[in-house]
Amino acid sequence: MRRELEKKRSKCPLLISGCLPPPMGGMATYYQTLIESSLSEQIQYQFVQTSSNRREFSKSGRASLSNFIYAAQDCIRFTAAVWRNKPEIAHIGTAYGISFLKHSFCVLIAYLLGCKVLLHPHCSFITIYINQTKLWQWFFRQVMRMTKGVIVLSKEWLQLGVIIPKCRVFYMPNPINIQRYRSVLEKKTFANPRQEKVRILFLGYLGKAKGSFDIIDAANIIRSKGENVIFDLVGGELSPGELNLLQEKIRSENLDGLVILNPPAYGDDKLNYFQKADIFIYPSYHEGVPMAVLEAMACGLPIIASRVGGLPDVVKDGENGILIEAGHPEQLANAVCYLVEKPEVLLQMGKASYQLASENYSIEQHVYQLIHIYEEMMDL
Repeated sequence: MRRELEKKRSKCPLLISGCLPPPMGGMATYYQTLIESSLSEQIQYQFVQTSSNRREFSKSGRASLSNFIYAAQDCIRFTAAVWRNKPEIAHIGTAYGISFLKHSFCVLIAYLLGCKVLLHPHCSFITIYINQTKLWQWFFRQVMRMTKGVIVLSKEWLQLGVIIPKCRVFYMPNPINIQRYRSVLEKKTFANPRQEKVRILFLGYLGKAKGSFDIIDAANIIRSKGENVIFDLVGGELSPGELNLLQEKIRSENLDGLVILNPPAYGDDKLNYFQKADIFIYPSYHEGVPMAVLEAMACGLPIIASRVGGLPDVVKDGENGILIEAGHPEQLANAVCYLVEKPEVLLQMGKASYQLASENYSIEQHVYQLIHIYEEMMDL
């Protein structure tokens, strides 16, 4: 890549496609963080928005005329950018489901126009491949064969190199801008369980697949044990109607005031939730490496998360958090109670979270690794 800069080419050697916030989500947060990094000082690139942010996330995966129009506009925008810039490398972000279908078209366009495609899936391998039909798996493999490499977020993705032996797999978890969360860490104070309510935070999309209903069940168990806690669930609904179902469940269980549903938070509002929290939970059923978990770690919070996808890569059980099995609210309740009853362990795990985040997931370290991947791609 440096040699391309030295040539002072008139065209941009790199095209990056993805989405920016809103909506709230790991993929959007990743590309926002990448754009704000030093990458632009080291590489000439063009960013193209290929995931429309003009509609709610819960409606984005549905088969509808408006979604088809948005997808077509995204693909046209990408095609025009490739044709105009003629990049050597097309770095394409994607996710599972409809997102992968749309971005597979972008892969095809880049491939046909002579680009070296670097695909960057922001989801779990189980969701996008293992749990899919034979037809979908065949289609997925054909898309992978048009790429020169794949950036993967978690170690579960490393089996892709076995399924498609010629596929270059680059393991590189999501990064965060540590400096952005330093102010939260500096002001951080933790609740005294004997005098104040311990605040438990979940930040992300709300729905069954994210373990939101399990959180409510866990809150019911914790209440029966007499622990002094409060749950803040922050985010929009994952699928249409799930927010209403969550609210109904909270009311039917008489958990109003104990479990609070909050709208999506951005910027300083999001930092305020991290500031008030004592424990961060993420009992999802499938994941890559959630940006919210990394953000919570940068804010010095202990993490309780499910043992799925890339979560075990960042949450070290017994070191900076506790891993539980997805779909087991009693395990979630026990983990919360353990940290509430042992504030010294809570503090120790919070410090370990920050240390792991700063040492392994800083954006500038990520940029350094990304540049090396680009350079390797240029030599292919």
